[in-house]
Amino acid sequence: MKFSKNFWIVACFVYVLILLSIMLLAGTGKLVNFSLAHPPYDKLGHFILYGIASFLCHRATGQKKMNLFNYSIPFGPAIFTMFTAAEEMLQAILPNRTASIEDFLYSFCGIAIFYWIGEVWDRTKGH
Repeated sequence: MKFSKNFWIVACFVYVLILLSIMLLAGTGKLVNFSLAHPPYDKLGHFILYGIASFLCHRATGQKKMNLFNYSIPFGPAIFTMFTAAEEMLQAILPNRTASIEDFLYSFCGIAIFYWIGEVWDRTKGH
């Protein structure tokens, strides 16, 4: 079953709203009692949350790529790489959060691996 581009756009938009809600709850200290919001489990959260975002955004942008220093970079995953970098920088100034290069690396690994999973999925489905 092939989904339309509009499906991916709506799915990505809804997911980004969910992701922003999670970030707001974490930023205001409302996830204190949620075990997946604390080390070491938060690493899995970064990996999965940003991986799904990468997957959805890549499809919502029509799987477009851009050239960066003569390398073809997928546009959707690049957006979420910049987004996660900005989020980690923001965490450095929020009182209820802590910035971490490890969190960024787990997020980036999720972005890359979910992008790769999507590419493999497309090849097996013949898209």
